[in-house]
This record gives sequence, C-alpha cells and structure tokens, in this order.
Amino acid sequence: MTKQISLTLKYAGLQSLYWMSFCAVYGFASVYLLAQNFENQQIGLILALVNIFSVILQPAFGFLIDKLVNLTLKRVISSIAVINIILLIGLIAEPGNLLLSTVLYIGVVSLTLTVQPLLNSLIFEHINEGLEINYGLARGIGSLSFAFISFFLGRALNDYSAAIIPILCIVLYSLFLLLVLTFPTTEAQLTKETVFLQQSEAKHQESSVYFFRKYDRFILFLMAIVFLFVFHTIINSYLIQIMTSLGGKDSDFGLSLTIAASVELPAMLGFSYLATKYKSSRLLKISSVFFVIRSLLFLGSSTVWMINFAQLFQALSFAIYVPASAYYVNQLMQTEDKVKGQALVIGATTLGSVFGNGLGGWLLDHTNVTMMLIAGVLGAAMGCLLLLYSVETEI
Repeated sequence: MTKQISLTLKYAGLQSLYWMSFCAVYGFASVYLLAQNFENQQIGLILALVNIFSVILQPAFGFLIDKLVNLTLKRVISSIAVINIILLIGLIAEPGNLLLSTVLYIGVVSLTLTVQPLLNSLIFEHINEGLEINYGLARGIGSLSFAFISFFLGRALNDYSAAIIPILCIVLYSLFLLLVLTFPTTEAQLTKETVFLQQSEAKHQESSVYFFRKYDRFILFLMAIVFLFVFHTIINSYLIQIMTSLGGKDSDFGLSLTIAASVELPAMLGFSYLATKYKSSRLLKISSVFFVIRSLLFLGSSTVWMINFAQLFQALSFAIYVPASAYYVNQLMQTEDKVKGQALVIGATTLGSVFGNGLGGWLLDHTNVTMMLIAGVLGAAMGCLLLLYSVETEI
C-alpha cells in the first residue's frame, strides 16, 4: 500500500470518527440534555453558548498554532481528544449535577467544533508536501458516517437511555486519539520557524490587523461565508417547519434529509478530479451561485416534491463549497497563516449558523415560513455577491 493511499484511508477514518462524535454530542444534544432534566430554554442557552465559545476558540487555536513553535496540529488535536474523554467521563460520573453537567457539556461540544478546522489543516500539511491525498473522498466518508450514526443512535435510543451518548463518544474519541497518533511527522512540523523573532517584528506580524491587511479581501470572504450559512442553516434547522407548511409529514422530512445527504457524497468524491480541471476560486464561485439557485427554489416551492428537487442542488452548492473552501484557503495563505486561515473559515461558518438559527426562529415566531425563506434568499444573494468579489481569481 502506497503512503498516499494509507494516509487517505487514515484521514477518512479521522473524518468518520469526528463526524460520528459531532453527530452524537451536537446533533443529539437536545435528546441528551432533555434526558438530564434540562428545560428547552436551558438547552437553547447551552447550545448558544457552545456556538459562541467555538467561534472564539476556532480562530484562537489557529493563531496559537501558527505562532508557537512547539504547538503542532498533531499535539493540539491529540490533547483536545484527551480533554474531551476526561470531560465525558465527568458527565457519566456526575449525571445529577445540572451545573457541572452544563459546564462539562459546553466544554465537550465547543472543543468538538474546534477540532473541525484543525483536521483540514492536518491533511493539507501532507498535501502541501506533494502527497496526493483524496480530501473529497475522506470528507465524503465523514458525511456518510454522520448519516450512519444518526440512524444507529435514533434506533438505539428507542431501546436504551440517552446515557449511552457519552459512552459512545468516549469510544469514538479513544479510537480518534489512537488514529491521530499514527500520523507521521511532516516537514512543516520539523521545520516550523521559531517564534522568537525580533520583538518589534513579532508584535507587528502577530496582530490581527496585520493579518487582514496581508490578505485584504479575506475579511469579505469570511463575511460571504457568514451570509451563505445564514441561508444554509435556516434550511437545515427549520426544514420540518418548511415541510409542514406544505402539508408534509415526518416521513417526508426524513426523505428530504436523506436526499440532501445522499447527493453530497458523489460531489465530494469527485472533487479531486474537479480540482485538477478548475481553480478552487472558480469552484467556489460556482457553488455560491447554486446557493442562490437553491434558495430561490425553496422560496418558490409549493409542494413537498419541489422541496425535494431543491435538495438535489445540495450537490452543487454545499458539497462543492466544503472542499473548495479548504483548498482555496490552503493555496491563498502563506505557511505561517494556513492554520488560522482554516480556523477563521470554520469560525465564519459557525457564526453564520448562529445568526441563521436566531433569525430563522425569530421570523417563524413573529411572521411565517415565507418571510423566513425570503430572508434566506437575501442571505444567499449577499453571500454570493461578496464571494464573487472577494476570491482571488488566480487561485
């Protein structure tokens, strides 16, 4: 087995274990917290805090890893896995203490969200050394694993209590940790430049202001992501309300989710081929246009099957955006900025999700589904325009 194939399989394993853990602690958060006697309002506050902390932690970890000579991706990801295992053990040991459970759960989920950009950076360390690793395949397997664990947990919770969730996550994170430790040390880690530069130069380069001057359109690119994910989150978080407004049932909701998840996989699997034919900036532009098309299809849908047709465009919007954005940032950033760049992109995604959940919920409570979908169209359109302007066309 060649080194490239071995690393692709290992990275696919990491993506698989990560997204299964993500699904268990974040996707089933309400199920677990309700079983621990939390009220709906408390659950909403916990998830809001999780997103706020992750928006702070994601870029913070990125800046620290790029800045500190002894802080490598492998060490940070391994340390987060160990910390999460300890926090999960604490959840099992003290199930009746609501305050402690709140702190521990916020810690677990916030750190889980923080791992996502670090995984992107880890694989690009190897890709940048000339190894042909299939990022799209690995990320697609991650999406497939998310769908699998969703089905598995949904069935298992019918027979067992929600207490199995932290136990499952301990198993997943233990396997994740073991797999991370098998990754070879890269040249980027061995030759990482010392942070002990001349004091004046260090102060100049370490500032966020300097970073955004260095990549002058990058902040507009991050704003584009926030707007795109306002729409994306509205559709994902409130799909059941959209389906219900058109006369759909729970079974229609499940089918619609399955369609969206299914079409992601072939698009991600084929991304490595697309990347050899088109620049990542062009693929990003294409995906942003299809975000707008998908938003208009949702707004114009009058039947459940029209919604299902709109879901097919997940393949040309979100499924292309995910690998294209990772490739774009890796090519745009200089070596000392690559980790913080990936972290800022995921942070913008998370921020868009926060705004999307808040705005969508408020509009549903105070207006109707149509107004929420109009807001989604405006978000997608603004995101598309900002992205078309902000991406560097030569990348």
